Amino acid sequence: MKLFNKIVAVYREILSFAGGFFFLAFCFCVLVQIIARNLLPSAPSWTEEAARYTFIYMVAFGSAVAMLKDEFVYVEFLRDSLEAKGHHRVNQVMRLIITLAIFVLCVYILFFSEPAFAFLKFRMVSTAMQIPMQYIYFSQILMFLLLSISAIFRVIMFIRDWNKTGEENAMEQEIQDVIEQTGEAH
Repeated sequence: MKLFNKIVAVYREILSFAGGFFFLAFCFCVLVQIIARNLLPSAPSWTEEAARYTFIYMVAFGSAVAMLKDEFVYVEFLRDSLEAKGHHRVNQVMRLIITLAIFVLCVYILFFSEPAFAFLKFRMVSTAMQIPMQYIYFSQILMFLLLSISAIFRVIMFIRDWNKTGEENAMEQEIQDVIEQTGEAH
């Protein structure tokens, strides 16, 4: 399991770095756009398009991190009420089923929808930056691929942590959050 934990940690670091890079690029584009609109006679047309595309890639990487850390939005009060009533197993099964459903949906979209959409047979470019749209549409393939990988890792983590109580999982998550915030690695 140490090897698995190391693989997941490296995978999450790569996703976080890429997502952070696109976040910074997004902020830069928006900042240039704001400064240009307020201080220059005319704003460059590429900033809005670049901000949109960096945001798309930021979401692609960020959604995979959210899946990996089990931070997708779900009915919090249901989880809390199940844990309070001592139904930890029901909560685990429900989260596992949701993760498996997301995995199946991502794989279905990845193999049956996205290739025809992302790999266009004709040349299409963005309006302002003249970037081939295949690069922009590739973000969807990337997102569903990364979500699928993250879902597989998440299912393995569910199986690994099956015998732990809700309190143990919460305590481990708090320790992991502190380690991430301080920048220490084990």
